[in-house]
Amino acid sequence: MKRFLIYFALTIFVLLSLAHLSYAISGNEVLSQVEASLTKQKDQESTVEVILYKGGKANEKREMKIWSKGKEKRLVKFISPESVKGIGVLSLPGDKIYVYLPAYKKVRAIQGSAKDQSFQGTDFSYREIGEFNYSSSFDAKIILENDKEYVLELTRKPSSDWKYEKIIMTVEKNEFLPKKLEMYEKGKLKKVLEVIETRKIGNYNVLYHMKMSTIPNNTATEIITKDIKFDQNLEAKGVFTERFLSK
Repeated sequence: MKRFLIYFALTIFVLLSLAHLSYAISGNEVLSQVEASLTKQKDQESTVEVILYKGGKANEKREMKIWSKGKEKRLVKFISPESVKGIGVLSLPGDKIYVYLPAYKKVRAIQGSAKDQSFQGTDFSYREIGEFNYSSSFDAKIILENDKEYVLELTRKPSSDWKYEKIIMTVEKNEFLPKKLEMYEKGKLKKVLEVIETRKIGNYNVLYHMKMSTIPNNTATEIITKDIKFDQNLEAKGVFTERFLSK
């Protein structure tokens, strides 16, 4: 009996210790760390190559510029080829999104389900392009952890209008950088975002090469960074405005 009691006490101690370890950091804290890791810079301007794939084959190349500040301010604009040049999207706090189409010479707001539509034939939606902000719309919990990674399950908040009810996100522990996101809509895997390459430039982490795949369509879009600049006081220069969007 004494031996049994000692074994029982040790078992309870181990279980309590494991429970304590599993709550050393919460899923929401990991997600916040990820977003903080990607937004250390005051602002960022990058030129990227965009490659569109269909059926596993590249069928179009484009070039785009992305300006961003924090998690909620960004402006994305195509600079080539001529067929899409000048088309852009501006995202501001409060989930406000605006699009500019040069053919109409007019800025218009995007609302509701239109935010989840494809951005000019890419596999990124209007709200996904150039952005990495999930904590305002999803609650996160850790579903797997090892020495190198956290795996988070993101569940859509009742107040959110995102179409994905669940996202599985793999996070690299060392710098709290995302490696892969699997996005589920109506219980089915809809998209997969793979972070192919990250780079540390000075004190800043950059998602240098990404690929978004739309599973049902067998299409994909790669974004590869070609040039990047930091801390240029972009907001004071009027970058995050409708006027700059239509410029």
